[in-house]
Amino acid sequence: MSNRRQFLWLTIVLLLLAHPVLAQRDRDSYVSGISIEISGQVKLPEGGPQARNITVRLERFSGGILDQMATDANGKFRFSNLQRGYYTINVIAPGYKQTQQQADLQVVTRTYLVIELVADDKSNASASQPASVIDARVPREAQEEFAKGLAALQDKKVKDALPHLSKAINLYPDFFEAHFTLGTAYMDALEWKDAETSLRRALEIKPESTPVLISLGEVYRREKQYTDAEKVLQDGLKLDETSWQAHFTLAHVYWETNEILKAAPHVGRTLQLKPDYPDAHLLAGNLFVRLNLPERALTEYEEYLRLTPKGEMAEQTRQLTQKIKKALAAKQK
Repeated sequence: MSNRRQFLWLTIVLLLLAHPVLAQRDRDSYVSGISIEISGQVKLPEGGPQARNITVRLERFSGGILDQMATDANGKFRFSNLQRGYYTINVIAPGYKQTQQQADLQVVTRTYLVIELVADDKSNASASQPASVIDARVPREAQEEFAKGLAALQDKKVKDALPHLSKAINLYPDFFEAHFTLGTAYMDALEWKDAETSLRRALEIKPESTPVLISLGEVYRREKQYTDAEKVLQDGLKLDETSWQAHFTLAHVYWETNEILKAAPHVGRTLQLKPDYPDAHLLAGNLFVRLNLPERALTEYEEYLRLTPKGEMAEQTRQLTQKIKKALAAKQK
């Protein structure tokens, strides 16, 4: 290869590494104006009737019903205009076991669930009770303030929610759900220090809460407290090794601290658990560039574009893939 071509290839690699948006992209999970939703389909056992008019409840992970609807003629449902966070979907149908699934919307903006019901031979008398309930020791007034805070968050009025959640905590200092929800609300408002304080208090009440550990890891990453971020994320993975978000956030921590070989396995595990997550392919491409594997980087960038052709990083990624292709073509001559 001529010196000129070597120089061309080196220039392209340096451009990729130096690109302030793609290579060091700060994944903002809390940008307003993005449609956040949970949709899906309820299915009954094979040979059964259509899953129409079945009750589907949307609940906060920390407790409390946010919304409820009935499935359409095809068993489908959709909850839109949501806030970032963890949710529980409960499906209730007479004659079937109550079924629930968790939905993680801390990072992704949309998720699709397929919920298959199982016939219940036992009495279904308790099926109308929600699976997630608030600690019975919480005073009614604190519960009411908490409910007002949740309602404000549902309407995307984060600033209106904060005083209600804070008042609920003042009325009952050990109100785990309020501390956790307040922490995620501060994350929505990009107020990282306040988010840290609330999440740490939630963790004191429930030290083995995986969602709190993951959220706190993201907050520490935003604050560039990388040692603390690594610790809480690893603690979260000890509790739930299958949390793709914990793996991805930890990979991002290692990426930002230039520990490429530590980041790589966590990106790989993210893609095993969540192969359709575009940002994981984007970060994988960046890692391959650092490892001087342009062909593999190109594959990951193209997969990112396939998954999100109109994503916020799509145009810049498209330009970079063209530069890599030209560099590879020149290298082969």
